[in-house]
Amino acid sequence: MKLPQTELRILEQVSQGNTSVVGIAKAIRRSEKQVYRASQKLAKKGFLEMSRGTLNPKKASHITILLNILSEYPNLVQLLSGSGISILSALLEPKMVKDVVKETGLRKSVVYKKLKQARNISVIKQEGRQYFFNEQIWCKLKDFLEEFRKLLEITDPRVSASSVIYYKNEKEILFSSRAEQDAALTAFSAYQSYGIKILTATNYYYLPKKRLSEKEVFMHSLYVAEKEMSISHLIYIILFYLKFKKKLSAIRHPILENTKTVLNGGTINGYPPLGEIREKAEVYDIQL
Repeated sequence: MKLPQTELRILEQVSQGNTSVVGIAKAIRRSEKQVYRASQKLAKKGFLEMSRGTLNPKKASHITILLNILSEYPNLVQLLSGSGISILSALLEPKMVKDVVKETGLRKSVVYKKLKQARNISVIKQEGRQYFFNEQIWCKLKDFLEEFRKLLEITDPRVSASSVIYYKNEKEILFSSRAEQDAALTAFSAYQSYGIKILTATNYYYLPKKRLSEKEVFMHSLYVAEKEMSISHLIYIILFYLKFKKKLSAIRHPILENTKTVLNGGTINGYPPLGEIREKAEVYDIQL
């Protein structure tokens, strides 16, 4: 979720007690129409409630923390605006730039620009090629990012509130829903298109809607299994891998590494034994 500068400046004014559209417009030198439209967007994102030209923050931990931060450090508006929150959230664990790019789906130039802004005020520190969050100075900001990340893991404006999200960045999202969606079927819901028919209790979808490759469908299966690990999921992941081994052999993932161990006769807790895999493979005429 992005928060443009105008929206953050509105929140900063609300944190200072300036809650009227007219007063905020004067303070941030924007027209009342601009402030009203931006406030409507903040309301849709769950930050504010609007009533007769007055803005009231909703009661939620991430909102309370953010308002406190903006009240104390209004200069953070520029850093947090746009993709700032996504990039800083990615750096709650130390990462290299390429890892931030992969996680957020942002261009490298965008990431570097925000990193420069963050380093200028010591929000981010660098050791070698890794960047990490400076929690010793910016502990409140870290609290906000952690709370906001928890919220984003379970909600997204691109999908319905009842959907379960498995993976997302600013460009794409993988989710499940019992209701039919205008999105591409993926993960286990797409296996039937590849000769592995499965009855699933829910449908797995991907946005933006497009034709997906075997590799993409397989990776989406791994993301689902990370969140909903089961013997059934693992068996079908293994069958799909065996059927398209040449196309999938370059993928590196812990589940796949464990799968290779099992296929070589090893035993791993929580994974199906080789005999059970062999029986299922025979049903689908897949060679081990």
